[in-house]
Amino acid sequence: MVKVTLAEKAKIERSGTSGQGIDHYGGAFPRGMTPKDFTEILEELGRESAFYGGVPYSNLTRIYRQYANGYWAIEELEKLGVTMRWTDGEFRPIKNFGGGSPFLRVHWVNVKPEMAAGVRKRGVNVLDRTMIVDFLTNNGAVVGATAVNSRTGEFIVIRTKAIVVATGMFARCYNPEQPCPGRYKFRYHCCPAAVSGDGGAMAYRAGAELSNMEQARRRGGTNDDLTISFGNFINEGIPAKALTWDGEEISFIGTQGAAKLDEMELKGRGPFYMSLEDVPDDFHKRIEVCYADERLLSFKIAQDRGFNPRKHWFQRVGNRCTILHAQPGISADGDFKTTLKGLYAAGDCVAGSHDVANAATAGFLVGDSIRTYVNGAAEPVIDEAQVESQKETALAPLAVKDGTDPMELEMSVRGLCDQYVCPNRGEGTLREGLRRMGSLRRVFLPQLMAKNPHYLMRALEVRNIMEMAEAHMRACLERRETRGYHFRRDYPEADPKWEGMLTYQRLENGKPVLEMRKQAPIALPDDHKEER
Repeated sequence: MVKVTLAEKAKIERSGTSGQGIDHYGGAFPRGMTPKDFTEILEELGRESAFYGGVPYSNLTRIYRQYANGYWAIEELEKLGVTMRWTDGEFRPIKNFGGGSPFLRVHWVNVKPEMAAGVRKRGVNVLDRTMIVDFLTNNGAVVGATAVNSRTGEFIVIRTKAIVVATGMFARCYNPEQPCPGRYKFRYHCCPAAVSGDGGAMAYRAGAELSNMEQARRRGGTNDDLTISFGNFINEGIPAKALTWDGEEISFIGTQGAAKLDEMELKGRGPFYMSLEDVPDDFHKRIEVCYADERLLSFKIAQDRGFNPRKHWFQRVGNRCTILHAQPGISADGDFKTTLKGLYAAGDCVAGSHDVANAATAGFLVGDSIRTYVNGAAEPVIDEAQVESQKETALAPLAVKDGTDPMELEMSVRGLCDQYVCPNRGEGTLREGLRRMGSLRRVFLPQLMAKNPHYLMRALEVRNIMEMAEAHMRACLERRETRGYHFRRDYPEADPKWEGMLTYQRLENGKPVLEMRKQAPIALPDDHKEER
């Protein structure tokens, strides 16, 4: 019997990027898929052994296992109490969504409460409102973690033989794609609290590797809070129209679409718009049901303003980095093990993994295998000096009375990355960005103040944001070419010598180390089948 503790900086009933709800579920590949089948599917999708425009998967074995176990994970979620089927009791596949990958339309407004109920029913020790500070290590292995309660300020030491990181993607080094009122523009496509890069930063500081950190996705969005998220403009085989300001229909599908729009913008053809005028009424009805999961308030806002999504155009946000999604993250092998012994990773925080489907499948697979590791691991031995050091770091902002507000520092980081890293990144701008980031870390990070334990959580978040932002800049500087979602103005073409190469980063004695390595092939026979 493995004892499990779940630490969540919010409440598990509404936490994470799926907290408000989800409208689609990806990775529903056929059961019994072999590695050979998987390779053929990738080729059919035009990706070969790559993902997102010529940038390799970080670990093909892991990606194969996630997809090969997709339907098994769906069954496990249903056992957990998560309602996967549409309102008629059937699965509803989505055609041609996500570049042709198998997706299901889901009505998941209550997905997190359902999952939380299943977790609690199974006897998991849940630590709500608990922000992990850092991992504790001994002899190259994870032996625990330190944390603070964001309501009471209590400092907590967790002793454990293994840790699974599942903290979501990273986005908060850039400003969000959707404007919103308020001083800090705290509005992201996914839940803002879940995109501060906590797991990646903690893993990096503990000695684990990050991969593909230069791949900051330049994503579109709507330039207002208008009922439909950008992900729903291409759905169920019915593409929305993309238009210039004067009504000329255009196309910007694929990773080179951003570059194409840049070129058109320089010619004065922007702004650009999306239109759903020509799609059938039943499509609108399904989208409205699903979008209610993610932001029901938007319907009220649109109604009050007289905006009709069935006939009015949506202005498309310009091309700039807004999220580090899908390719960048923690490096993990086919068993979801990181390069740090005893540390596993699942979901959007993993390099080459994205979507709740991958997170769910990875979580179930890790749960199946981690028991073997835990049963064979020695009892964890905690280094008290390490605990005291992390405690001092964690609680220091409470003692600062006239210092820097965490959100003000975060805004400085976002402004710095917007100006020096994306979209016009080059050798000079990246070096200047790194210089300025170093200055922010030296001068303002020690001056962070926390008026209460909630602000203490914000201080820990901005520390993680700065860690990940700097790793992102260093990877951008090293990759002197344009590939995937990495654009260099001074190196606008792909360099053949970088074909199939991934960036890997880690800290050695506190110093950043960056290497380029080839993608590893699938480490399983062609006829292997995941039997679940």
